[in-house]
Amino acid sequence: MKLSVIIPTLNEALYLPLTLKKVRENYVRGEPHEIIVSDSGSGDGSPEIALRYGVKVVELDRSSPGRAVALNKGAASATGDVFFFLDADSIPPPGYDEFIEQALRNAAAVGGAFEFSLDGEGFGFRLVELLNRIRYRARKRFYGDQGIFVRADVFNEAGGYPDMRILEAAHFCKTLSRVGKLILVKRKVKTSPRRFVRGGVYHVLAEDVKIWFLDLLKISVDKYADRYWDENRLRMKD
Repeated sequence: MKLSVIIPTLNEALYLPLTLKKVRENYVRGEPHEIIVSDSGSGDGSPEIALRYGVKVVELDRSSPGRAVALNKGAASATGDVFFFLDADSIPPPGYDEFIEQALRNAAAVGGAFEFSLDGEGFGFRLVELLNRIRYRARKRFYGDQGIFVRADVFNEAGGYPDMRILEAAHFCKTLSRVGKLILVKRKVKTSPRRFVRGGVYHVLAEDVKIWFLDLLKISVDKYADRYWDENRLRMKD
């Protein structure tokens, strides 16, 4: 298996070094085929950090909105036969390469993701994890902070991530599930809880649940995408 690890970034200088380090350390069979950082116009030196770690960097025009553009641009430059999309503040579990390879031994499987978890203590974080796990088990729509993997040929046939400013990963998984089976690997990708810390655990969770239900009812949630981009812009002030 030639695994291309694709990491979208926008002002991720604080988290990117550890993620790149763990992507290599937790790959148990040598190193990934390639690591690609797809940057959406960071102003904090994220691309330069990636270059210092010796990974491929794809830089997008600053006017390109949304994570889907970054994810698709990264995939367009990838040469592996399996793509692994990982958020810049998420750490894959040790042996993630073996778990991906094992999942894809199932001929019917086209891709999948790992269990969602937050890097922090407290009841609120555990509640967030629980509700998310119920959600993606019920609908098989995974999010980027779970580490989504997919066969490269299936990714291309599916047309990549849809042109959406929010929930692009969930709708990408919806498309994949029509092609073949999605596997949930029961190992945890650990993600920073910064979004919940900054906005308040229960407030952010309530907003997330609202978005889930609106999307379930096929009501547009595009306006909520601004919250994601505002969060990234705020990092420059921290």
